[in-house]
Amino acid sequence: MTVIDYLNRMVIEATSPDGNVHARVSAGPEVELWFRPGAVDRYTEDRLEHQLSRLASATAAAYLRGQAEAYRRADDIDQAETDGSRSEDPRRRRFTEALNAVRGEGSSARGTVGVRTVGLVRWAVEIRPGTLRRLDEQLLLSELHSALAALLRDREMKITLLKAEIYDLGLPSSWRDAVARRRGRPR
Repeated sequence: MTVIDYLNRMVIEATSPDGNVHARVSAGPEVELWFRPGAVDRYTEDRLEHQLSRLASATAAAYLRGQAEAYRRADDIDQAETDGSRSEDPRRRRFTEALNAVRGEGSSARGTVGVRTVGLVRWAVEIRPGTLRRLDEQLLLSELHSALAALLRDREMKITLLKAEIYDLGLPSSWRDAVARRRGRPR
């Protein structure tokens, strides 16, 4: 089986520390979020931000472990083995280090939710004050999903630029420079 086959079969499920918010990540990655019935009404924005941030960290950690296992299985590498050719490639090492530092951010369609991550390890979720009073559960979930989708798009674009920089994918430097300027980062 290929890495893609393994990733397409992978399903990650996690629950917030308080047990009220659930996440499932599957092929794509497709992300589903849902609340235990009645849970949203018991949150303040601060408490929900904390629970969602912790849930995102746990879910991403499980996803990254599953992804690493998919690569090991596809390459038929025993978990105890290491692939010297990969670890010795200076571009691969540089890419891995840079990948772990990629910042992603996204805002929801209505601007009520913001999500940030660094390397999919550190997560921060921000919910505009008053949002939980104004939005019902379905609209809140819609805002959470749109913020996460925006974050994933942002991160994927940054990873593409990173690959282009390290592995010389043939993207014109004028295009890379224009994207960097648009993002407020001089090259």
